[in-house]
Amino acid sequence: GNNVRDTTAYGTGEVYNTYMNLEPRLGLRYALNEVSSVKLSYNRMAQYIHLASNGNQATPFDIWFPSSPNVKPELADQVAGGYFRNFHENRWEASMEVYYKDMTNAIDFRDHAQLFFNDNLEGELRFGHAWSYGAEFLVRKQEGRFTGMLSYTLSRAERKIEGINDGRTYRAKYDKTHNVSITGSYELNKLWRVGALWVYQTGGAATFPVGRYEYGGQIVPIYSERNAARLPAYHRFDFSITKASRKNEGRRWQSEWVLSVYNAYLRHNTYSINFRQDEDDPFTTYAEKTYLFSIVPSITYNFKF
Repeated sequence: GNNVRDTTAYGTGEVYNTYMNLEPRLGLRYALNEVSSVKLSYNRMAQYIHLASNGNQATPFDIWFPSSPNVKPELADQVAGGYFRNFHENRWEASMEVYYKDMTNAIDFRDHAQLFFNDNLEGELRFGHAWSYGAEFLVRKQEGRFTGMLSYTLSRAERKIEGINDGRTYRAKYDKTHNVSITGSYELNKLWRVGALWVYQTGGAATFPVGRYEYGGQIVPIYSERNAARLPAYHRFDFSITKASRKNEGRRWQSEWVLSVYNAYLRHNTYSINFRQDEDDPFTTYAEKTYLFSIVPSITYNFKF
């Protein structure tokens, strides 16, 4: 990191730095006929708090940095266009959108950043250019006993920052090529309703060791380019059963019981992967997967008045 030459302490509530940015937005919609339309939009956005993530799968964590004299606000320009159409007397809706987002002052940790026991983490940051683009497809049914939605997003998120990956373009940590979501709800009768959700996402980008060498009697790992590998895909299935209370005209409130199961088929979605050496053979490496949640059942009571 950069050498710290001096520090300055500020009192509570004291203003020592300010930023101001305009955020213009433009949206256009043209109706092709009674059931279909096209839309175009442009957005300029300024972000004054930034998320930086380390690429080490052994100890993954995220840190938020507020804008400061050293960390400038991130500016993003996004353009999007889409086609929208309704079917069957507006009970069904379908859409397709494409977008491109360009960002300046994007932040990330430099290669081999010192993140632990470091009181000056800003010195480990590097700043540069980021962009993302993709297409989103959606089909939704909004009326009737059965309602539901199918959405699919194909996207890419990349960065190019000096001091990271030898200045070459690399994938952002949260770059996920495919993202699928299917939801459904069916009303069995006036009191009972069942619902389900299935999601699938490409595994997040990660940096893994791809080789090793011996130096001074120690085995030193050789890592891939920044975020050149991926975690296993993320997917899970949730379902719920809801029982509503019988309507009573003399009662001003309504209630319902909800039995739900998160991750019903016990998918062990990877949170991180740690690589360790065999104690008896240092040239043998094991990969250990960490996951956070397995199946999670719950019972909820809701009421409204």
